[in-house]
Parts: sequence; C-alpha cells; structure tokens
Amino acid sequence: MFAAILNGLLPVAFVIFLGWMSARIKWLKHEDAKVLATLVIKFALPFALFSGAVRTSPDKLQHAGFALTLALGLMGTYFIALCIGRFVFRHDLRTSTIQALVCAFPDMAYFGAPILSALFGPEGFLAVLVGNLITSIVMLPLTIVLTENTEHRKPNDTAFLLFLRSIGGAISNPMVWLPVLGIVISMARVPIPGPALRSVDLIGTAAGGTSLFALGLMLYGEPFLINRDVLTNLLLKNFGQPLLMFLGAAMFGLSGSMAHQTIVTGAVPTATAAAMFALRTQTYTANATATILISTLLGIVTEALLIAAMFH
Repeated sequence: MFAAILNGLLPVAFVIFLGWMSARIKWLKHEDAKVLATLVIKFALPFALFSGAVRTSPDKLQHAGFALTLALGLMGTYFIALCIGRFVFRHDLRTSTIQALVCAFPDMAYFGAPILSALFGPEGFLAVLVGNLITSIVMLPLTIVLTENTEHRKPNDTAFLLFLRSIGGAISNPMVWLPVLGIVISMARVPIPGPALRSVDLIGTAAGGTSLFALGLMLYGEPFLINRDVLTNLLLKNFGQPLLMFLGAAMFGLSGSMAHQTIVTGAVPTATAAAMFALRTQTYTANATATILISTLLGIVTEALLIAAMFH
C-alpha cells in the first residue's frame, strides 16, 4: 500500500515542486507555462491517449457502465454546483456556470494522467480518454453557451448554434480526434507496427512530466484565498465528485481496476483550464484561481487516502 502511494504521488508532487521552484528562483517565468501547456495539450497528451487507446482491449472500450459512471461524476457535480451557485449563493448565471466548471472539471491532463498511468499502466489512460471526451463534447460547450454574453452575439446566433459551433471546435482538437482514432483502430483490431507505436510513445511519454512541471509554473504566485465559495468548491471537487464516481460504479456494476480508475479521476483536483474560462469571461477569477491552488495541494492528500483504501 505504502509503495503504491509513493509510486503514484511522490513523482507528481516532486515534479510540481520543480516547476514551482523554477519560477521561484527565476529560471523560468510564470508565463512560460503556456508554451509547455501547448506542447502537452496539442502533442504529447493526445498521442499518449492514442497509444493508451490502441493498447486497450476493445471489450473495455465498449463498457457502457464505465462511460456512464464518468458522465455521472463529471456532469452530476457540474449541475449540483450550478444549482448551489445560482440558488444558494445567489450568483448570476455566468458566475454560477464558472463555479460549476471549477467544481466539476478535473485536471486529467496535468495531474490525473501521470497518477493513473503509474497505478494502472497504459490502461489508466482509459479514464482520461473517456473523461476528456465528456468534458470536450458536453461540459465545455455547455459552459460556453451559458456564459456567452448575449449582447456580443450575432443576430442569428442561438444557444443551439453556439453549442454546435463549440462542439465543432472541440472535435477539431487533437485531444479529441486522436484518442477517437485510437479507439477506432482498437475496435477494428488493426495491428499497429512496433516502430510506429514506439514513435508515438516517444512524444507521448513527455506528457506526464511536462504537464506536472507546467502545473507547478502555473501555480506560482497564485493567491491563497479562503471564503465560503472556495470551501464549497473544495468540498464538491475533492470529496463530492469521487463520491459520485463511487456511487456510479456501484450503480453501473463496475469493479476492480475500472471502478478504481473512475474514483481516482474524480479525486483529481480542479483543472487549470477552469481559471482560463474565468479570465475569459472576467468573472469569478479570484475564487477560481484560489480553488485550483488549494485543490491541487489537497488533491495530493485525498489521492493518497484513496490509494491507501484501494490497495490496502
């Protein structure tokens, strides 16, 4: 058990610290994280997901319960947070939507992928693959529609057109179409030559370390803020979402590795991309960045507790 925790989390904490320290001693700047993030999101992680997909058994790719569990955990948390922001905290719709994104969007690219890979091997990318499709095709387009400023819309723009346009943008993203291509190849049982797979792996293996280093850079200088919103966000993201994943796994008959993957994914801290949406809409920025910072620190602890419980 202790070895599993160390193998899964010590490398994550170490590389995040290296990224943070590189900004602290001014070897790199906070802004340099954008270059590393582009490398991860456009190249390294899409190819890592592709590699994981083609190596995953078609039987597991066809497991509807796995996708339904992830959808319940991701979108269930989203709608719970949206209702809390709108009807409990009395935020406007735009602010409530960004709060929902902050609570429901796990950092699968930077934080989750290295942990899942360390715990479950190439199969661990399955949760990142399916979760990424749900966030890219459902959660993010819905967020764009709900936060769109009506006075900046074109006269013929409806919510449905905005939703379709955002889905089109998501589908053209390598983070979506490359993993889908890997799924198709796996389902068709098309063999991939060894040299081709090794070529993909060469860039794909850069995803884990580079993403965590970039995360450390991003977190440097972020404000440490505690208030009602931040505490609620942490409760929903770090504890509520893995609980929903656990309930989903029980409802849809998941067990073993597949159930564990969904729960670990639920406990992954808030994605840094949520802060980008807050900046873009110029709302909820301070609460979003504070949640990401504290959620990441807390995520190391909650992931360790989960790993201890699952591998005892």
